[in-house]
Amino acid sequence: MNLSDQSLPLDFRNKILVGDILQTIKSIPDGSVDLVVTSPPYNLKNSTGNGMKDGRGGKWSNASLINGYADHKDAMPHEAYVSWQRDCLREMMRVIPDHGAIFYNHKWRVQGGMLQDRQDIVNGFPVRQIIIWRRAGGINFNPGYFLPTYEVIYLIAKKDFKLAPKANAVGDVWEFPQEMNNPHPAPFPVALIERMIQSTTAQVILDPFMGSGTTAIAALKQGRTYVGIELSEAYAAMAEKRIQEIENVWKGPIESGQQRHNHDFPLLSF
Repeated sequence: MNLSDQSLPLDFRNKILVGDILQTIKSIPDGSVDLVVTSPPYNLKNSTGNGMKDGRGGKWSNASLINGYADHKDAMPHEAYVSWQRDCLREMMRVIPDHGAIFYNHKWRVQGGMLQDRQDIVNGFPVRQIIIWRRAGGINFNPGYFLPTYEVIYLIAKKDFKLAPKANAVGDVWEFPQEMNNPHPAPFPVALIERMIQSTTAQVILDPFMGSGTTAIAALKQGRTYVGIELSEAYAAMAEKRIQEIENVWKGPIESGQQRHNHDFPLLSF
């Protein structure tokens, strides 16, 4: 049993905490979660090249993300956004032990004609590896660069972090299609999160930007414990509904340490 199994309060386990991340995460004890898996808002509305800001529309014209997220408009001044994300990462580092790690998914973009590779956010943190999540492309409004077809997952690892046995045989380019049947404006595919979780021995998984609950579902499918933080009550309710629907399919909640072997939810193999 990992130390985090004992140090995470019982009333946090398999729960979504509704509130601002930097306020709410302070209630989570130091070193009490083994792994953080998350993808923050990308600050998309503060962008010069994706068609959301200047009215070109395209695929965004009927998409909810053009209006920002519920309770977060995703349009911070860049320096403020970077400072906020670095504060978030510092708190994520605090709540993982020396064997812990963070899978931090972000998206590179061209801003003002120059590549914005998020180094201003992750600089100084112990980035051990960059994983490429290859997904389908969309519409490229800018004739100055090729259509982006991937996002970047930063593996930020503390000194004693190790992958699960045989997981180191998996390559660093992962191909998963986007999630298309999810009302959240920017959902993760469950299989992508499962790959991250299954690649570790972590028992307690935190997602401080829980959104529609994908990390929780992936954690439960792998027999792990989750804790989530979500600013929006609407998204938290969406997540709880998705979790309940999956548990109804499984005919009961999953206990920690059990995996669901189901032909509808195949496990990945190393």
